[in-house]
Amino acid sequence: MMIYYTKSGQTLADLCNEIQLENPEYLKEFHNRNCSLSERFEGDIVQGMKIYIPSSTEIFELNKKIRDHNQSFYDFPAKGKFPFDFKLWEGTYQITQISYSDDTILAKYENKVRLDLEGIKNGHYHFLFSVFDFRKNEDTSDTKVDTLAKMCIEVIYPIRYIIDTEGKLIDIVLTKKTEDIVSELDSIKNFFPDQYSSDYIEKMKGIVGSSEIISHKFKNTLFNSFMFSEFYRTKLGSWTNSNVYYDFYPWIFDVQPIRFEFQNILSSKDIVDDERVRIWQKGISIDNRNLEGLHFTDSKFDEKTDIEKKPIDCEHFAEYLFNRENLSLYKIEARFQYFGNENIKREVFLLERITDNY
Repeated sequence: MMIYYTKSGQTLADLCNEIQLENPEYLKEFHNRNCSLSERFEGDIVQGMKIYIPSSTEIFELNKKIRDHNQSFYDFPAKGKFPFDFKLWEGTYQITQISYSDDTILAKYENKVRLDLEGIKNGHYHFLFSVFDFRKNEDTSDTKVDTLAKMCIEVIYPIRYIIDTEGKLIDIVLTKKTEDIVSELDSIKNFFPDQYSSDYIEKMKGIVGSSEIISHKFKNTLFNSFMFSEFYRTKLGSWTNSNVYYDFYPWIFDVQPIRFEFQNILSSKDIVDDERVRIWQKGISIDNRNLEGLHFTDSKFDEKTDIEKKPIDCEHFAEYLFNRENLSLYKIEARFQYFGNENIKREVFLLERITDNY
C-alpha cells in the first residue's frame, strides 16, 4: 500500500487509469478500508487529497476480482487484438464532412454509402460498393456540373471491394464490362452536348479504361481510410494504449494522402453495461513533404529523404464506436487540423450506420 496526493483536475477515474485499476469504486473502497474515519470520502476526489493506493500485487488481485464479478470498466481483447468480423461491415452509412477556415464553415458535404456482402472468394470478402444521395450545404445540388458528375458516377456503380480477413483493402474493380460503361457514358452526351461535358465524359472513359487508375481513384478516400485501415490490425499494449503504427489519410481534397504516426487508446466505459466499445485514435504528421508537393501524383513519401525537414503541421483525432456484442461498426467521428496557413484549416468527418442490422 502507498500514499498518494491528488493533483489539480484529477478524477478518480484518471487515477485508476494511472495505476491500471479497472474499476474506480474498488479504489474508493480500498482507500476507505485503510484510512482513518476522517479521511473517508464518497464522491470524487479533489486536489490535495491523501489517497491510499494498493500495491501492484494488490492491484492485480483487485482486477481479478473485478473481472470475476463482470465489473470492469474496460474490455481488453484477448492477446491485445479485437476480433473484428468484417462481414458485419455490410450496411448503409451516412457520411457528413464539413470544411472550416478557423470557425467559419466553408462547405458541408453529405452522401450515403452502401456495402453489400457479395460473398467470400479465395479467402477474401467481396463487397459491392455504391454511393448515392449527394448533398452540398444540406441541399441536393441540381447545377449542370453536379448533375453531370452524378450521372457519370452512377454509371460506374456498383464497384467491387476485395478485402482480406484482417480488413485490409486488397483491390477495387469494376463489376460491369468496360465497353458497357463506355457506351452508357457516351449516351449521357445526349443530355449535355457542350464541349465541357464532352471533355469530362472522355476523362471518365479514360479512368474506367484503366484498372490501375480505378483502384487508385477509389482507394484514396476518407471512407476507405476509416473502414479498412491499420487501425483494425493494431494491438493494444499492456494497458489501454496500442503500439505505435503508421498510415496515410487523404484529409485534403485532391492531394496525396498524408502520412501520420498513430496510437489507439481504449476508452473506459461510461457505465459497466455500456453498449459501446470506444477507441480513440490520435495521429501526428510525420510527412516531410510540403503541401504543394502533395498535389503531384508522383509525390511519394520516403522516410529516408529530407529527414531534416519539418513535417506538415497537422493533426488527426478520431473516435470509433463499436457495438459491444459483436464489434460491428456503429459510428466514427473524426477531425483534422492543418496549421500551415494564417487560418487554421479544419475538416470534420462523421460516419454513422443507418441500417438496423448489427
